[in-house]
Amino acid sequence: MTKGPEIGRLQAILFDFDGVVIQSEDVYDLATAKLGAFYQQQIPKSFFDANRGIAEDLFYERFKEAFDLEVDELELQQNGQRILWNEFSRSVNYTPGFEQFFTKIRKLVPYVALVTATPRPLLTEIFQNSNINTKFDQIVTASEVSRNKPAPDPYLQACRIFAVDPGSTLVIEDSPTGLRSATVAGCQTVGITTSCDRDSLKEANFVVDSFGELEELLTIV
Repeated sequence: MTKGPEIGRLQAILFDFDGVVIQSEDVYDLATAKLGAFYQQQIPKSFFDANRGIAEDLFYERFKEAFDLEVDELELQQNGQRILWNEFSRSVNYTPGFEQFFTKIRKLVPYVALVTATPRPLLTEIFQNSNINTKFDQIVTASEVSRNKPAPDPYLQACRIFAVDPGSTLVIEDSPTGLRSATVAGCQTVGITTSCDRDSLKEANFVVDSFGELEELLTIV
């Protein structure tokens, strides 16, 4: 395997949330399908694939446009959030291997952060009503930045908080949207194929299929 960044030289590891920390893409897909059914629309696979990892506001804007809905966007968003929160309250689990990986790297890098396009209210709901309770040094959500992913703002904000150079950070992402954000911010990147195939993640500096493979890439023993 190609040797990855030296773990001892990294100042921070920044995790995306959906699809990286938690297995949530199926939850989002189910909620999107149910939102479509609510408006009597069948959602094609192409819509799911094209809208992974995007900001909430942009998702509802695209949803309304794609299905030519004559509905107020705020109403659409409220209905979508109600359906989504209900699905998250049922079951959400860590991505296999994440907890073991997090425990190991927590001792090896100065800072770890969560950088997510998820809005703060939904993230709070997940942390309060599920078994997801990982303690990050900082959490940057869509609610704290003026521009969400794929703009670089979320990752630049995390770097500012820790006062570290983006080039000394490693970002773990599962979508082209998130990788674009991290790349433009100047971070080192790993794409993990939990939600997208390797070809979709080709912008990453490295691509892995699991956290176990990521441990090998970083030579964590």
